[in-house]
Amino acid sequence: MASTRVKRFVALSLVTAFMLMAVSPALVVAQDGLPGHAKSGPYIDKLVFNVITGDDAQVLALKNDEIDLIGDMVDPGFLPELEEDDNIEVANVLRNGYGYVTINCDKYPLNYTAFRRALAFALDKNAISDQVWDSLSVPQDSCVPQVNPFSIEGDLPYTYYAANVQKGKNLLAQAGFANVDDDDFLEAPNGEDFDILVECAQSSEIAVEVGQKVAEALQALDIDATSIATDFYEYLNRLYFHLDYDIVFLGSSFSTFDVDWLAYEYWSDYADEPYWNFPNFRNDSYDDWRDELLYGTTFEEVYEAAIEMQKIWVFECPMIICYENVLLSAYRTDKFEGFVNDVSDGVPGWWTNYKVHRKAAGQEIGGTFRWSNPLDIDTFNFMTSSSAYAANINNQLWDSLITQDSQGNDVNWLCEDFTTETHDDNPAVPDGHTRFTFNMIQNATWTDGTPITAEDVAYSLNFFKTSAGNPYGADLTDLAAAYAQTPYTLVVEFDTESYWHLHTVSYKPILPKHIFTDPSFPTWNEWDPDPTDPDEEFFVTSGPFTVSESVDGEFTELEYNPNYFYGIEHPDVTDTTDAPVAPDVLMAVVAGAVGAAVVILVGGYVLMRQK
Repeated sequence: MASTRVKRFVALSLVTAFMLMAVSPALVVAQDGLPGHAKSGPYIDKLVFNVITGDDAQVLALKNDEIDLIGDMVDPGFLPELEEDDNIEVANVLRNGYGYVTINCDKYPLNYTAFRRALAFALDKNAISDQVWDSLSVPQDSCVPQVNPFSIEGDLPYTYYAANVQKGKNLLAQAGFANVDDDDFLEAPNGEDFDILVECAQSSEIAVEVGQKVAEALQALDIDATSIATDFYEYLNRLYFHLDYDIVFLGSSFSTFDVDWLAYEYWSDYADEPYWNFPNFRNDSYDDWRDELLYGTTFEEVYEAAIEMQKIWVFECPMIICYENVLLSAYRTDKFEGFVNDVSDGVPGWWTNYKVHRKAAGQEIGGTFRWSNPLDIDTFNFMTSSSAYAANINNQLWDSLITQDSQGNDVNWLCEDFTTETHDDNPAVPDGHTRFTFNMIQNATWTDGTPITAEDVAYSLNFFKTSAGNPYGADLTDLAAAYAQTPYTLVVEFDTESYWHLHTVSYKPILPKHIFTDPSFPTWNEWDPDPTDPDEEFFVTSGPFTVSESVDGEFTELEYNPNYFYGIEHPDVTDTTDAPVAPDVLMAVVAGAVGAAVVILVGGYVLMRQK
């Protein structure tokens, strides 16, 4: 299969990228005609996310010049008509993610491994790729995408790709499922009737079609099953808090190739932890590999653990991965250029917003860039939302110590540089500990003009760790200390050694300490800010954009942050804070007169999608 060759090539390339991360923290790409320095952006004045539900409506809006970019993967059925339009370009990239169904492993009789494996064997994943995706996806079994060098995909002695209903029936029979009352359906091993409800997002045609395929596979096994299209956020909220469901269709997209999340996402101890372990999966053999995955210090150690955990996971089927698809991104080319086809997000991503600019010579800076967003933002509190459509907006508002370029390589962002030490490097570091020292840039400010310092980063890490249930604290259990040694020197120490600790701290969004320590600030999961309310006092951010307007169910408008620490001067944009213009910004304007280079970067985390 062609995807196997792609996987091997990508795996080799990504292993190379991992090695390059250690020696090349900043990759510079020239971009002629634009002012700025190495990390300049954004070049647009406004970024608007229009709520447009349904693939057909989004395609029509793009063709009618009502938007510049479809903010989601494009249904392949629209490819012919999009390619006919001279002002529309379609790009593609193999998705670092997949569509899947999650199964409630706490619920009888779905808690039977035989039931879940029977469904996996009966589901025709080849048909999903051929019919639903029009051959623009490939079957997938592992929870680690096949573009990731840690993936086990293609290496197991069996697959669930082709429908094998008889094998599924045999598994059910061996487990005690039988038609004991001579009706049309099997009863559970205890003799009770049961039925299965498959839920999928009504806003996605692909979700609806895949949900129907899953129900048909259950029916082929003589199980009473129905698929319904319903509200995405309603059932997502049930998953967040481990409330009742049978089978639900979702999707995940990943912004990095780290797989330490395997130690949390399906950990038995998190089967009742809010926002984690949607399938309520518990398995001692899986958990036994957790320490090696988290605390191994070499690639070989963590790779072995990741492989063994995937073997168990694929056999147990707490979720059934349905496909890994090609991301099709569609955008207009008549007004803007500089679109970035990101390895994780395709064109609708952070870096397109940061680097896109007008085509007219001499007028590159400015203008309004318009997205479609299939669902409205549910909250501006990024800590309580796992929706990719909310993240499209929230990711524009926050920064981290390190981010990634469009190929997944690390680039320093809020930090200038850092050192990593263990006891072998520095006797002052306790034996078995890992210590990072970050030297931060000194011109970054919050939107209220307050400097961003090491105090903010230290506070953020400690806040995430100590806030019960906060998803950003799940991987900080081994954090021993985080403190500001000086205003711009951050020290972070873990009481273990681990391959993953650097990314654990450096990818997280940074919070404003002076806002979150206000005595009247609510608890993290009750914070629901309204950035358009003039009386809102707690919504202070750092990103390249700020929220200027938002109307529920219609649109959210962001505007360029004139004080952004990597920003450039925009004509006719007024500075709304008292903060002084940062030296790097002044240098950026001067550099623009003689030409400059621009680095292409990216950032993000695990996100939930419908497709």
